[in-house]
Amino acid sequence: MKFLPNSADIPHDLIRSVSDGDVIFLCGAGVSFGVGLPTFKKLTDDVYAAIGESRAHEPAETIAYEKEEYDRVLRSLEKRTLLHGTESRVRVAVTRILKAPDGANLVHHKSLLQLSRDRSGRARLLTTNFDTLFERAAQEEGLSFESHAGKSIPRPGGADDFGILHLHGRLEDTNLSLRKSDLILTSADFGDAYLRDGWASRYIEDRMRLNTLILVGYRAEDAALRLLLETLDADRDRFRDLKDIYAIEKSSPGSASLWNAKGIKPLEFADYPDIYTTLAEWARYAKNPAAYKRQGLEEILRPKS
Repeated sequence: MKFLPNSADIPHDLIRSVSDGDVIFLCGAGVSFGVGLPTFKKLTDDVYAAIGESRAHEPAETIAYEKEEYDRVLRSLEKRTLLHGTESRVRVAVTRILKAPDGANLVHHKSLLQLSRDRSGRARLLTTNFDTLFERAAQEEGLSFESHAGKSIPRPGGADDFGILHLHGRLEDTNLSLRKSDLILTSADFGDAYLRDGWASRYIEDRMRLNTLILVGYRAEDAALRLLLETLDADRDRFRDLKDIYAIEKSSPGSASLWNAKGIKPLEFADYPDIYTTLAEWARYAKNPAAYKRQGLEEILRPKS
C-alpha cells in the first residue's frame, strides 16, 4: 500500500501488524537529526571539539574514524583522556551535546509514537537514542508513558513490556524527572552489552521472537548498529521462529543489497522528507483505519469542479 504518491509500497501484512500492536519500531539518530541533534559522526567530531582534543597524531583513532567505527574512536579517546578518579570528559561532552533542545518540533517523534502501540494501545517504542525527545513528544500529546533504559528495560512479553525503551541508555531530563542511566557509547560498552555480559543480545533475541521489528533512522552500515545487526542476522540462521525485520531508509547505491545481506527487508524512499510524510500519513491511518478509508473514498467520489 502506498500512503502517498512518493511513498514506498508498505506490505499490507505489515500495516495490519502495526494496527494489531504486534510491531516494535526501533528508532535511531536519524529521527532526532531533524531537530538539530547530531549523527554519530557529527557527535564524535563535536566531542573532540568540546574537550579540545585531536586525532591527528593518534593512528588508532584516525583509522577507526576513516572506517566509520565511531564507537572505537570514542573508546580510544576516552582511554587516553581519562584521569584516575575523575569523570569521563567524553561522556560529560556527550551529555551536553545530546541534551534535548527546548521547543523543538517533535512531529516525527509523535508520528512514531502513534504507530508504536501494543495491543492495549500503550506506547511501546524501542530506541538506541540517548535523548528524551520521545518522552517530550508523549508529554506534548498528553500521552501517559513509562521510560526505561539499559538493563532496567522490562522483559519482552512480560506484564510491564511497554513504554519508551532506551536500549543503549538515556540521559537525564529534569523537566520530566528522568534520571540518567549508563550509556552504551564506546566499543567497550558494546562489547559488554552484546558479548561479555550479553544482556542486550538476549533482549533483542527475545524481542524478535515476539514482534516484527521496523528500523527507522539508521543506515545499514551504522557503527552503532554493527553488533546489534550482526546479532539479529546470526539469530535468524539459528532460530527459525524469529519475526521479520524491516528498515525504512533513503535509497542509495547498493543500500538495498546491504540490508538484504543482513536478513533485513528494506522499504526505501527517494529522500528523507518522503519517509516522515509517509510515517505521518500512516499514523493518521493507524489512529482510525475505518475513518481514514472512508475519507479517502469520499475524496475519490467527490465531484470535480
